[in-house]
Amino acid sequence: AAAARRWDDDLKAALIETLGEAKGNELMRRFGDAFPASYRAEFAARAAVPDIELMAGLSEAEPIAMTLYRPLEAAPGMLRFKLLRRGEPLTLSGSLPMLEHMGLKVLDEHPHRVTPHGEAAIWVHDFGLLGAITDTEIEIDALRPVFEEAFGTILRGEVENDDFNRLVVAARLPATEVVLLRAYAKYLRQIGFALSQAFIEATLATHAPIARLLVELFRTRFDPALGAGREAHAAEQVRAIERA
Repeated sequence: AAAARRWDDDLKAALIETLGEAKGNELMRRFGDAFPASYRAEFAARAAVPDIELMAGLSEAEPIAMTLYRPLEAAPGMLRFKLLRRGEPLTLSGSLPMLEHMGLKVLDEHPHRVTPHGEAAIWVHDFGLLGAITDTEIEIDALRPVFEEAFGTILRGEVENDDFNRLVVAARLPATEVVLLRAYAKYLRQIGFALSQAFIEATLATHAPIARLLVELFRTRFDPALGAGREAHAAEQVRAIERA
């Protein structure tokens, strides 16, 4: 009976089960015939439900959505990253350097053109990634929100696309906190520090826990909400950095 069912039938059942009858039928009308054969061959219908929820929220004002995930059968360090874009596809030459600067090796990329009924096409870029910074298992739940926020910030050109972004994965640092370390490195160069930015980037990525401690030390020293115990706590963090 399962073999005789169509992908479309499974999609409708999954949408209704997940989102309820009214919402499920509405999205089925929009996206039931939207997925190409390549997508249907690669993903089960149930796996398309979270993608449809992301696509339903896209607009001209917000044309991009994304999700970082780990398939159940994935080896340690292996991840997949879906980037959804309304309108034109994202070129591989544009996305590849961003991911590599974040310390990830791109193993493959599968693009799928989704055509919702009466709406602009949506491109689903599915990347296979390998963590290149650490040999330990990547904690996907901790990394996902930090990674997605950082990639979106880089894609919009709000922060620089360089190897400091390796700290997003290696140290679980948000892009806004990586900016702090980048600013210190540029200041050091301005005052005649002998070592290059590339050397500083590589050193911080290699010693990611220390990079995280440096950001925490900055926050401790300058966050007014921490109050009277700030200096004692900062001294304790300095000792932790020295031990590391």
